[in-house]
Amino acid sequence: MIIDTVYALNESSSIFWTTISFGDFVLLAISLFVLFSWIFSIVFILRWGLLLILSGGSDDKIKPAINTIRYAVIGIVITVLTIFIFPILGRLLWLDVEKYAEPKRIFEKIEEIGNKLFWTSGNIDWWIDNIDAIPSDFSDL
Repeated sequence: MIIDTVYALNESSSIFWTTISFGDFVLLAISLFVLFSWIFSIVFILRWGLLLILSGGSDDKIKPAINTIRYAVIGIVITVLTIFIFPILGRLLWLDVEKYAEPKRIFEKIEEIGNKLFWTSGNIDWWIDNIDAIPSDFSDL
């Protein structure tokens, strides 16, 4: 039972498929760019925020921390604005970008990538269903 579940999860976790159209490739590339830019921005904000807290009031440590946090937030804002401005710009240039650059499809693809790269709700449900297998009494240790 457990082996079948793991096999099924590994089988469905492929992000790339054998035949891919140009529009799907562009959608995947845009979604990966947006996902990783958000992840990197959050990591930079957390890291430099911690360094700002631990700076001890030293101007030599505060200025780089504040600047890096500022640039990370600006990066997130530019990424979000680009998601919504790119389809408008594509329509103005008479390009057919609706099928791969629509914000709804980008967010759906990011969610799909996240479910395949990280834990999906099905995996968490399996752990919740099998919580009874964990002993409640650890006296035999």
